[in-house]
Amino acid sequence: MSRSRTTNVDYLYHIIFTVSHLSKDVNDRVEKVRVCGTYTNLGAAKAAAHRTLFEAGYEKEWFTEYDTKRADFITHGIKRRTGLAVQATAPDGTIFRVSIATTANVQGFRDDEDHKIHKPLYHVVQTNVNYGEDDSGEARDINVEGSFLVYEQAREFAAKVLLDPEAGVTKESFAEYDEAGPNEVDCGYGEDTVVHAVGQNGENFLVGILRGQDLAEEATRIRHHN
Repeated sequence: MSRSRTTNVDYLYHIIFTVSHLSKDVNDRVEKVRVCGTYTNLGAAKAAAHRTLFEAGYEKEWFTEYDTKRADFITHGIKRRTGLAVQATAPDGTIFRVSIATTANVQGFRDDEDHKIHKPLYHVVQTNVNYGEDDSGEARDINVEGSFLVYEQAREFAAKVLLDPEAGVTKESFAEYDEAGPNEVDCGYGEDTVVHAVGQNGENFLVGILRGQDLAEEATRIRHHN
C-alpha cells in the first residue's frame, strides 16, 4: 500500500557532495560541490548520504581513510563536521565529503514515496571560507540557502543572500563585493558563483547556483550509453 503524499513538510535535507584539493587561493577551483538529492525525511537523507560515493562509482577499498562516525572524525582531526556523514581520502590526497544540509521548506515542495523531491531543482549554495582561522583552507562552511524550480528565481534570491538592509548590511558593508551581471552566469570567482564578497575580517563568501544532480540516475545513463 502506498503512503499518502506529504502535504506539510517543514524541512528539506540536501545531500552535499564535495571533492577537494584544498588551496589558499580562493580563486582556484579546488573544490567541486554538487547537491545530489533533496529529501523530506532525515533518516532517508542519511541513508542516501551513505550511498553517495558508491552511486558515484567509487569503491570503499579505493580510499586510505573512510570515516562515517563522529568518533572517527574527531580521531582523524576532521574539522568540518557540521552535517558530515562520510569523509574519505584517496591515496593522492583528494578528499571526498558527503554532508547533509537542512533548510526550511519555504517553497512547499512535496515528496514521493521515497521521501525524495524528484523535481529538478536549482539550489542557492553559500560557501564561507575563513583563511585567518585555518591556513589550510579547511575552515569552510557550505550550506544550501534556498531551492527553486526556476533558475531566475534562484538568481534573484542569490543576489540578496548576503544582504540585510533592515539590519544595515549592504554591499558597502563588505571590503569587496562582486556580482555577476544580468547576462552572466558567474562573477569570475568560479563556475556558477554569482556573488563573491570579502568581509572586513577577511572571510570570503561565495554564493552560487547549482542544479541538483542525481548520481544514481547519472550512473545508469552512463552504463546504458556504454
